[in-house]
Amino acid sequence: MDMFMDKLAHRLTAQEMIKANTAADTEELNQLKNRLREYNECLDKLKQLIEEGNEALGRAKADEGEITRLVEEGIAKIREMERDSQAVEELRAQLLEKLESNNEYMHKECVKVYRNVQAVLVEESGRQTENLGNAGRDVRKALSRLNLVLGISIAALVSAVGGLVIQILQLLNFL
Repeated sequence: MDMFMDKLAHRLTAQEMIKANTAADTEELNQLKNRLREYNECLDKLKQLIEEGNEALGRAKADEGEITRLVEEGIAKIREMERDSQAVEELRAQLLEKLESNNEYMHKECVKVYRNVQAVLVEESGRQTENLGNAGRDVRKALSRLNLVLGISIAALVSAVGGLVIQILQLLNFL
């Protein structure tokens, strides 16, 4: 039974290692999600700036230079936003790849652990059955010895009672 518990404890240690790896991957995934959130905030700010630029364009009537400058700023921000969105898409694709590979790895590891535990349980069950058979033989041997001792004890008791009866009869002068 101790051997079974040792093997099970060893398997739990491997399971804890798997959990630690999963926790590290989860932490990395959370960091990537935070980056994605930051990019989205930047995109929202850019959209707001574009809207402000559009409003300024609507208000500007005469100054062509100001309009040109605002248009150029808007175009530059749109290009920057496109680069950021491409980076976000690349990041998203990388995250999905990592998540899929991690799921496959976890499944393989879980199957390995299941099979190992199953093998240990089958092996330990066989040992327990063997131990029960040995215990049964030992009990039968002990029982036969106890029966022999009981027979000798009964014979000794009968002879002691007989001797006592003879002594009592001699004291009473019947013998």
